Amino acid sequence: MDESGFTGEDLLTADQPLFVQATTDYSKEETQEIIDTIFKDVKADELKHKSLSRKPAHQDRVVELVKHAVSTPKRVRTWVAHKEFAAVTFIVEWWIEPLAYQNGLNLYKDGGNHAMANMLFICLQGFWDEKFRKKVLLAFQRMFRARTQERFGECRRLIEKLWDETQGDEKRADIARYLWLSFELLGLKHVVGLPPHVLDLALPGLVRVGFSWRATHAGPWEVVHDRSSNMAKQKWLWDQLSATDLGKAQFDGPVEPSIFPMNVVTTRFADSKDEKQIQICDLLAGATSAALQLPDDDSYHMKLNDAGIQSLIVDHVWPSDAISPEELGKKGWDGNQAIEWISEAMAKKKAAQGLASSRRE
Repeated sequence: MDESGFTGEDLLTADQPLFVQATTDYSKEETQEIIDTIFKDVKADELKHKSLSRKPAHQDRVVELVKHAVSTPKRVRTWVAHKEFAAVTFIVEWWIEPLAYQNGLNLYKDGGNHAMANMLFICLQGFWDEKFRKKVLLAFQRMFRARTQERFGECRRLIEKLWDETQGDEKRADIARYLWLSFELLGLKHVVGLPPHVLDLALPGLVRVGFSWRATHAGPWEVVHDRSSNMAKQKWLWDQLSATDLGKAQFDGPVEPSIFPMNVVTTRFADSKDEKQIQICDLLAGATSAALQLPDDDSYHMKLNDAGIQSLIVDHVWPSDAISPEELGKKGWDGNQAIEWISEAMAKKKAAQGLASSRRE
């Protein structure tokens, strides 16, 4: 696995609006054959999309790689996140959903959390403008990252002002209310108590891709990730979620099922110079990002899309105007069931490990 556009918990960098993860299960021998065949004329110690995409001739080599990947679709998977929209989903996840849960509302049922994120993303721009939406998202991002009284106060004052200004305008007031209530009812204590790295997209993407691989093969799996990634910060949580002994369960979702255990026996971080499979992932991740960002009339954009690069995307975090459960494809689906099972399974595993440790002592 490798990724493109990773900026940690800063989701609002204008020059890198997308985050892409790419994975393959090509062997070392298959990878070397791809390099010897498709990139034989490329003089470089290491294949990097950032470098190759600068020259039309090298772009064509990347397009050939995409065509090869599309010809073996079960061997390659990519996951894409629109980072500004992802910031909205995290506000729903960590700010609005906990308050809903406290008041007996399951926001994960029928895709309610997804609908809420789409609605906020559209309305924060539609009722105000794009600049204002980014201002609101930046205030929440700073609050979730710093978790200090100062940043909490800054964000609260912005939303409080928004709340005051919308009184008398029912539609705008509805939007402000969703953002305001948690300041009153959850407060700084809730923000301070959030898990670490709540705005980091690397782990959610890895989990989603992991389920996609697990749906096609029982494993066991070894995950090899680019060493330069900050994913190492959350490896402890990934190791627990993907472990072979977490328990057995399957949760059918709108795209693919989530199957436990993932059967990942080990996850290690490697240098892309030594693991050429990672170089292939770098090229595919960068190419996917380019295909989604470049202007429609850009020749590289057209070649990548004509090659079928978007067919490699197994899932995405992307804004739309879908609001109803039917439009979202989540009618009758309850994401909370998986969350509760995972929490219980991890707690049981931790308790069992503690008991085993005490017996050894």
